[in-house]
Amino acid sequence: MSVQLLIIDDSELNLKLTELMLAKIDCHTDTFSDVREGLRSVKDHDYDLVFMDYLMPDINGIEATRLIRSMTGGVHAAPDYYERLPVIALTAEDDNAMQRRMIDNGINDVLLKPFKLEDVCAVIDKWCGTSLRRHAVHESAVRGNYDPDTVLPRIVGITDETLKEMLRTDRDGFLETLMIFTEDNSGKHSRINNALSGEDYESYCVEVHRIKGEAAIIGAFKLSEDASRLNELGKKLVAKQVAPSEYEEKLSSLATGTAALLRALDELCSSADAFLSFAGHKQQASDAGVLTSLKDEQPGTVAKSEKSIDRDKIIRYIAHCREALDSGDIALAKEWLTEIGEHIKRN
Repeated sequence: MSVQLLIIDDSELNLKLTELMLAKIDCHTDTFSDVREGLRSVKDHDYDLVFMDYLMPDINGIEATRLIRSMTGGVHAAPDYYERLPVIALTAEDDNAMQRRMIDNGINDVLLKPFKLEDVCAVIDKWCGTSLRRHAVHESAVRGNYDPDTVLPRIVGITDETLKEMLRTDRDGFLETLMIFTEDNSGKHSRINNALSGEDYESYCVEVHRIKGEAAIIGAFKLSEDASRLNELGKKLVAKQVAPSEYEEKLSSLATGTAALLRALDELCSSADAFLSFAGHKQQASDAGVLTSLKDEQPGTVAKSEKSIDRDKIIRYIAHCREALDSGDIALAKEWLTEIGEHIKRN
């Protein structure tokens, strides 16, 4: 019988990556980037395990787990379902104290990003009594489909060796996650700039933390490290751990570092678009002659395609809106209408 999993993560890239991994083994996954939508799904389905991103806007992993533990009702026959449901935190923070705090507050286990299929399966096996890891190891040994003699375009920010290793390990999965990463580039810019202009350093930390994890997933380790440093500086501003005499200096460092991060992000995404077009994974937006091989000195660039609206998400939101109207909850229906409008506006 297939393992029933719920994945809640505000990063579409992380959701897609995990979904692609688990599609290779005997698992059924429901994925949600909206934590409240994901929590509602807990009541309506018998999940065997929940993967929960720790750092999300509005509600973090600990708060979301507390809400699960306090739930009642739903479709579940077992009276202690919500208390016993395994919740696994997903985080890029390799901090023992933070992980201990998660466990002390009802989270069952922690999985560090970036993770591999074997890591995910080992956690599922531990908490669900399955034997998925054995199949995962076999799958990873046979799924490579990269020709090492192929001359490839360069991706700025990902070393040639790392790029080849990503392609050897799982070509299709890497191309899919790389495409998701590049398509959200304008969104990353917008969210970070809005946070800085509003002096909302907590939201700023959420955004650069997301870049830290996503960049590591695609092998852009320098970008991930730069985002990590900015995240640490942002957390000091949030916690007011900066002396008044150093405050302006730290703000200047944050602004300068953020500008450099976004420039590096643009360079990576521009060259990644060219790479994806070369690989036939997305529509080429300009002349293919701009592509540069690994033997050349400078990477080529190509115009990015526009981000498209997530129709499946809109359909789900409309369904939730209708459910709210049918139950007479006008306020909730208005919330879903607002979510629909905001999603269309962002895309």
